[in-house]
Amino acid sequence: MKAKLYLPIAAITFFALFPAHADYFDAVRGSVMNYKFGDFTLPANPGETTYWEEAGSLPTTVSRSDTTGSYIALSINGPLVGDNIYATSNPGIGIQYKTSVDTLTDAGGGTESTPNSRFNLGQQVAADISTYVHVKYRLVRLTNKIPAGKITSAPQVTATFYNPDGRGTAVFTHGIYSSTIASQPKTTSCTVDAPTEIKLPALYGNKLKNGAQTITEAPTIKLINCPGAIDGISYNFSAVYGARDASNGILNAVNGDGYAQNVYIQVQNADGTPHTVNSSIALSDYAGSGEYEIPEFKVAYYIENTASVTAGEVKSAIELKLTYN
Repeated sequence: MKAKLYLPIAAITFFALFPAHADYFDAVRGSVMNYKFGDFTLPANPGETTYWEEAGSLPTTVSRSDTTGSYIALSINGPLVGDNIYATSNPGIGIQYKTSVDTLTDAGGGTESTPNSRFNLGQQVAADISTYVHVKYRLVRLTNKIPAGKITSAPQVTATFYNPDGRGTAVFTHGIYSSTIASQPKTTSCTVDAPTEIKLPALYGNKLKNGAQTITEAPTIKLINCPGAIDGISYNFSAVYGARDASNGILNAVNGDGYAQNVYIQVQNADGTPHTVNSSIALSDYAGSGEYEIPEFKVAYYIENTASVTAGEVKSAIELKLTYN
């Protein structure tokens, strides 16, 4: 009798074990930068933001290794007022940050809507590379009314580079931003609600007198949707046809066929004193974004010598010029 021998065959799977590769930060170069807000226009509504911007990037070397866990963390020297939102010198405007490295993926960073200033290097298999670190910022409107006052400072920012697994320098820091503001956001103009014409009563020859007459209150001029984050707004009544006497508010009138001669127009303050034209005057009640009114004023005919007046139409014009300081 033949004996049968059964030899079970075990399937053996061989696993080749290889170390996971990741990079580490080897060196960072570059100078501390100042903020540049000059390309920004402040958002119209609370919670809205500008786009992301940076004042420059930092050259860095990332070296290949078999370690994991290297990352960048920002030290932001300023009060936290919201979700990764830090205070600036103007209480109506905050600032957010996000960190990125060219050609490398953040293994655990934030999104556009919830930015995260930390950058986790994660696992990489590339060879040693030279690349750039970017620390970008964007402004956030915090309040409906943005107070007066330019942005004079923002947080100082320092990046700390961590290589926790024994390759490269374990911890080193590099300054990113000073608190200095190199340029302010763009200023949007107020919308002006003003009359296109102010009519004075007819002036008759038998009622002429030297000085101002038929004094008439001008309609209110409103300034709507004025900007915040500036130091002030000034207005200037500029004489379109020139000033006869700017310090006394006397405007030249149009000359020519059909127009009266030697009759001028005077601009007066609400109390009847002359209003200086061709000169900037600060809005005394400016306190930030919102609506304002040009102080009340009056207009009148003005005659220096009744004997030299000739009949005709009297026409003059002023241009309202606004300056944002």
